Amino acid sequence: MTTASPELRFWVEMTLECIRRDHTPAISVGDQRGPFLTARAQGMALAALHVAWQPVPGSQPLLTVARTGLIGLAGAARTVGAGAACHQVLRERYPKQAMLLDAGFRDWLDRHGLKPSGSAAEIAGRAFGLAVHSLGLADPEKAALGRYTPPNPPVPYVHHAPPNEPKQGYAGGIWGDSHPLLLTAHIPFPPPPGRVSATQVNPTPHFTADFNRVADKGFDDRSRGRTADEEFIGIAWGYDGPPELGTPPRLYMQVVLAALDALEARNVTALSVDDELAVIAGCAVAMADAGIEAWHYKYSPEHMMWRPVVGIQNAVVPNGATIPGWLPLGRPDTNQSGTNPAMVRIDGTGLTPDFPAYPSGHATFGAAAFHTLRLFLAQKGLTQFTPHGRDSIVFDFTSDEYNGRNIDPRTKAPRPRIVRRYASLWDAIVDNSLSRVFLGVHWQFDGITTRNAVNDADEFGVPPEADRLGNTGGVWLGAQIAKIVAARIGVTPATIAAGKM
Repeated sequence: MTTASPELRFWVEMTLECIRRDHTPAISVGDQRGPFLTARAQGMALAALHVAWQPVPGSQPLLTVARTGLIGLAGAARTVGAGAACHQVLRERYPKQAMLLDAGFRDWLDRHGLKPSGSAAEIAGRAFGLAVHSLGLADPEKAALGRYTPPNPPVPYVHHAPPNEPKQGYAGGIWGDSHPLLLTAHIPFPPPPGRVSATQVNPTPHFTADFNRVADKGFDDRSRGRTADEEFIGIAWGYDGPPELGTPPRLYMQVVLAALDALEARNVTALSVDDELAVIAGCAVAMADAGIEAWHYKYSPEHMMWRPVVGIQNAVVPNGATIPGWLPLGRPDTNQSGTNPAMVRIDGTGLTPDFPAYPSGHATFGAAAFHTLRLFLAQKGLTQFTPHGRDSIVFDFTSDEYNGRNIDPRTKAPRPRIVRRYASLWDAIVDNSLSRVFLGVHWQFDGITTRNAVNDADEFGVPPEADRLGNTGGVWLGAQIAKIVAARIGVTPATIAAGKM
C-alpha cells in the first residue's frame, strides 16, 4: 500500500499520529488515553477505512454496519468515501484534534487531486464513520475511573496500589463489559498458576519460578541478573503512554506496517491494496477486542493477580520469599521530567501500570495483532509455517523508545537510535511478552507459558516454538482472538491450524 495507494496509507498514518498527539500534552489534552481506549479508537478508524473501501473476503464483513451510499463506488469516489469514513471516526474519537484533522482532510483531497469537500461519496463515508463510532457510545462510561475498590486491609494476590505509588488509580475496572467490535462472547480463559478461586491460592512450583524470575530480571538495577539486551527489550517494547509515543496498540501497528513494508520492498506485487487494508484493519480490530478481553479477566476475581512490586514485597510462603523494598525497573517514563509526586524516587523508574497484572495487556495486544498478520500472510503464500508453527517473516524495526530523539528520564538525554531485526513474527511475540518481565511490571505467566512436551501441562518457561505455547497468559488469549479475526478476513481453517497457537 505504500506505493500502490498512498491515498489510503495516509489515513493509516494519520490514525497513528492521532494516538501520538493524544498522549502529548503540548499538542492535545487527551481524548482516548490509555491502552484499551487507544486500541478501540484505532480499531474503529482502520476498520471504517477498510470496510468503506471494500467488503472483507468471506461471508461476513469485518464490521456489521450498513454501508449505505458506499456500495458500488469506484475510482476517486471510492477513495474519498473510505477516507471520509476514517476521518469521521477519528474526529469523533479525538474531538480536541478536530482542527488538525479537518486541515489534514482538506490537504489530503488537494494533494491527491480528489473532489472538493461535499461530494456524495464524502457524505456517505461520513455517515458510515458516524455509525462505526456509535458502536462504542458507552465507551466513556465503561472507561471511567473509580469502578474498582481494592479490599482493605489488602488481600494476598489481589491488586492494589504499589507501596511506592500509594495514590495510583485503577484503570478499566469495567472496561471488560464493553461491547466488542467482532467477538460475540468472552473466550474461556484459565486463571494464573496457583489462583484457583477468588479466595484460594495454592503454592505451585510454576508460581515460585515466576516469582524468582521477575525478582531477578525486573529489579530496578542489573545487580540481580538482567542483561543490557534484556533491558533494551524491556524499554523498546514499552510505549506506556508517554508524550510523543502513546500506548502499545500504536507500537504494534507500527510493527505490522514495518513487516508489510519489508515484504513490499522485496516483492512489490506481493499484496494488493485490498489485501493490505484487510490485514491492517484485521490487526486493529483484533487489538480493540483484545483490550476488552484482557481487562475483563484482569478484574475477574478468579483471575486477578497483584503486580510484582506488591507481590515481591508481600510474598506468601512458599510461593516466594519476601524482598523488602524491592522495586522494579518500571514502565519507561520516556520524555517525562522523571518526577512523580506519588513517589519518593525522582529518576523515572519504579513505575507500575495502574491495573491488575493477569493477563498482560502487552502480550494480549501484541499476539492478537501479530498472529493475525502471521495467519493472513501464510494464507497469501508469503510465509510458510514450519511443522512447529514458526513463520519466516523478516523485518527491521526501530522503536520510538530508541529512535535517537526521545528522552531517557534517568539520563535526561536522548536514547540512541537502534534498529532491531526480527527473523519471524513469532520471535517478536515472545520478546514483546518477556519485555514486561525485564521491566519488573509483570510475572512471566501474565504473558507466556510453555507446555510440557510429555503431558501438555502448562509450566514455567519460554516455548521454543509456537506449538509448545501454553494456554496460560496473554499470548495465548491474544492468539485465540487473532484466529477469530483471521477467519473473518479470509484465512482458512487449515492455515489457522498450521499456525499452532
